[in-house]
Amino acid sequence: MARRDIRPDPPALQPPNLSALGVLHFTLQDRDMLSTWLAQGGWPRGTMDVGMLEGYLVALLAWPVKVQPGAWLPPIWGQTGWKVPAKIGSQGDYDQFIELVVGFLEDLDRGLCASPPHFVPVLPVRTLRPHGQSTPGVCCWAQGFLKALQLSAQGLGDRSDSARSAVTRIARCASSAPRGGRSAMEDELTSAVLTLAGERSSRGPLGALSPAESRRVMSHANRGRH
Repeated sequence: MARRDIRPDPPALQPPNLSALGVLHFTLQDRDMLSTWLAQGGWPRGTMDVGMLEGYLVALLAWPVKVQPGAWLPPIWGQTGWKVPAKIGSQGDYDQFIELVVGFLEDLDRGLCASPPHFVPVLPVRTLRPHGQSTPGVCCWAQGFLKALQLSAQGLGDRSDSARSAVTRIARCASSAPRGGRSAMEDELTSAVLTLAGERSSRGPLGALSPAESRRVMSHANRGRH
């Protein structure tokens, strides 16, 4: 009787432990690499481009939503459950992709944690969508932001008037680019994001704020109530 060559299945790729990754540096070259990678073929339908990804990551940081560890990653590649696409199905590709995305997240967070905080969105002029359609870059960015908010049932009810107004302004950008040119778009999103970051209670997937950042946020929030 012939013996069958039974080989064990390769280990399943698991959600990353962000604390184990440590501090990751993210350069313009890293952003270009990530942008090129996401623009390649072979990804599931609905995978984000780098502009939409930036909006998504900013929302996770500035408007923290409660999700299970790693649950924020699949929407990036167009999935709702933990299923890693074949595009990054090898351990090496997966590790590199995760490090780029987490490095991007940490880089955005460093700006929001700075004193004073700073943030400027990077908006492509237009983003090519499936079937040859294109969408203004600001709309894709805002759509990515809203995708993050959809991960949690927590709504606007317990937020300040200024926070609700900021989200509404970003939501408007998701359907139509504001008038006034690229500079006006950047100013609109920057203002909204910094308002939200000034009231955030955590850093989303990156965990609790530092004590100094918590004090600064509480001071900002208290001023906003008076």
